Amino acid sequence: MITPLQQTAGIAVSDLMRSMVETIEERQREEQEKANGTKKDDAVRTNPQPDESQRVANEKISAYLFGAMKPDPDAFASLVSRFSAALGITQDVDESNFSFAQRLQDALTLTQGFEKTDAQGKATTISLASFGVSQLQVVDVLNNGVNAKTDPMAALAARIAERAGLTGTEEDFGAQMSEAIMAARATLPRNVSELEESTGLEELGISASAMIAAIANPYGDQARAVKDALNDRAQGTLFMTRETLKVIQRLEDVADPKSKEELQAERGEKRIGEINDAEVAAEREEDIQTRDAQGKLEDVQELQDVVKEHIDASADEKADGAAGQGPADMSSEIALISVLAATPAEEAPPAEGDNEPEGADAATTPADAENEAEKLLDAQAAVEAAGTDILPISVDENGLYALLKKKAA
Repeated sequence: MITPLQQTAGIAVSDLMRSMVETIEERQREEQEKANGTKKDDAVRTNPQPDESQRVANEKISAYLFGAMKPDPDAFASLVSRFSAALGITQDVDESNFSFAQRLQDALTLTQGFEKTDAQGKATTISLASFGVSQLQVVDVLNNGVNAKTDPMAALAARIAERAGLTGTEEDFGAQMSEAIMAARATLPRNVSELEESTGLEELGISASAMIAAIANPYGDQARAVKDALNDRAQGTLFMTRETLKVIQRLEDVADPKSKEELQAERGEKRIGEINDAEVAAEREEDIQTRDAQGKLEDVQELQDVVKEHIDASADEKADGAAGQGPADMSSEIALISVLAATPAEEAPPAEGDNEPEGADAATTPADAENEAEKLLDAQAAVEAAGTDILPISVDENGLYALLKKKAA
């Protein structure tokens, strides 16, 4: 057997050896620094301590990302643990589910049947008389066990006595039973409503009795109902989380809007760390259409600006011409007339039974062409003489030459 003194000597020797090794390493480091001509700054050796506020913020962020958003792998077991802890009861290693549920039911019976404190705030006095049983009934259960005729409250009192180490042979058995019952009630919640609210059963729509039944038979109907309620709540939490992420994505898009080309390049892609479902895809397509419509509106606005500038310039030219600066320049209009006049008319297909030769032109002769040219020159001269007069040009079935003839006449 190693004495405490020998243990202390061993610890002292190991500390001395560690100190010697550290001293040797420090001297070797200093000699190497002198040989290299460099000296290490003492500030570098000091490990920087993180800011306390930053550490708290990081813990909150980690708890949100990896805690609240992380689904519970066994929500039923967590609920059982939370429920039993609220009643101050833990399941033993070799204890069966039925026995564990029985102890929970005893605690629930005390919570539901007896007030924790009276009107003055003092602990409520609870005795076997409050249970409605006698000492003989409790002693009979302790000696002979429970049968079909046993009073449930006598069986409860007997279980409390066994947990308190009472056998029924004590002279003041009644007084000790009262103390044991009051001690058990003191560790329980104020009432059943408080128990269900603190453990989350109220939110799930499950009563404390149904929870105990689910614990007694984890594969029964009550347990299945509890698990279904937990799954529904988990799905609701996940849905709210997804909707929250979508709202954050929309706010980011508003703060940093993307161009039409960027949205088209990201079309169909699954962006990591973001929600990518049908609703988000539809919103992106709508954004692309909105950007496209905005581009077209900008083009129309630019065209309207150009037309407005042209109209203003034309008005200024007309005003200058009216002030006596000479006739307006009609070269562009005349050039347009010349272009339209030089455009060959579309030939109509010959009618059936027409025996006219293919190379002959029945509608036009050299003399007619000469006359038409003279009339065109007369029309141009009339336009030049008109000065600032506006000649509306409209090509219809009458033909360009007919309009020029009418203007010249």
